[in-house]
Amino acid sequence: MPDVNFHQLLIFHNVAQLGSFTKAARELSISQPAVSIQVKELERNLNTTLVNRVRRGVFLTDSGEVVYGYTKRIFSLADEMRLAVQDLEGLQAGRLSIGSSSTPGEYILPLAMGIFRERYPKIDISLAISNTDTVVQQILSHELDLGMAGADVDIQGLSSFPYVEDEVVIVASPTHPLSRDRRWVSLQEIENQPLIMREVGSATRNAAADFFHAHNMEVNIAMELGSNEAVKRAAAAGLGLGLLSKFSVGPEVVAGFLSVLRVRGWKCERPLIVFYRDDGHISTVQQAFLRLLQVERPLPPVPLQL
Repeated sequence: MPDVNFHQLLIFHNVAQLGSFTKAARELSISQPAVSIQVKELERNLNTTLVNRVRRGVFLTDSGEVVYGYTKRIFSLADEMRLAVQDLEGLQAGRLSIGSSSTPGEYILPLAMGIFRERYPKIDISLAISNTDTVVQQILSHELDLGMAGADVDIQGLSSFPYVEDEVVIVASPTHPLSRDRRWVSLQEIENQPLIMREVGSATRNAAADFFHAHNMEVNIAMELGSNEAVKRAAAAGLGLGLLSKFSVGPEVVAGFLSVLRVRGWKCERPLIVFYRDDGHISTVQQAFLRLLQVERPLPPVPLQL
């Protein structure tokens, strides 16, 4: 059988995973022509076509899907090998890859990662922010080691534990009529205001939507924005009331850019969950980080006025 080497498989795996020769080249820090040459060489060695180019990227042929299935298994085994070697070396070397939805990824995990990095400076640690479904799939496929999200994760192959109870708060510009004198606000007054919310699918939005539904509230969603920072800026500009995690608004509240409304009857909470593979092999590095999360539970400060 002609030579099929690890390098060719790695390049093809990245093309299949990212759906693009350009993205694969960028990920691997090589030129796009080099990626194309190696994929063509693999196709020649296997005597088949693996990918077809289209305007928006590439799609796999039936043979490509079969080979991609094998490369996922190959690189999963390579990951296991790496973890086994890490276990032998203790915490003097290794890598930790974390995935998270936006709120814990932006406001909770960086603090824990900083503490971990100070204790174990030889460990490379990375954080990828994405939606919960993507993080789950990347953990199951061994692309990530563990994750955190603002939604419960009850999926075969994963273990999880609650990290902290988060609260969705309603914020406004300090000059907004409902912010004045820190008075108590009714739920009916909230119904009458334009709301600024995260996009559909956001765990923060889902928690708020569940509350509105449970209390038969008909709210006016005036803006849907794709990030916490965008919601904060719009609320601070007086464009409406923003709904966000309490962990995301501390600096703006302290600086006087935002006020958290005191709303009678408002109690909108959701757990932040840590999850990881329960396949029986957790590296020493993963164990150390999970222990940090479970025992010390680092959290950013939340202003008293929240």
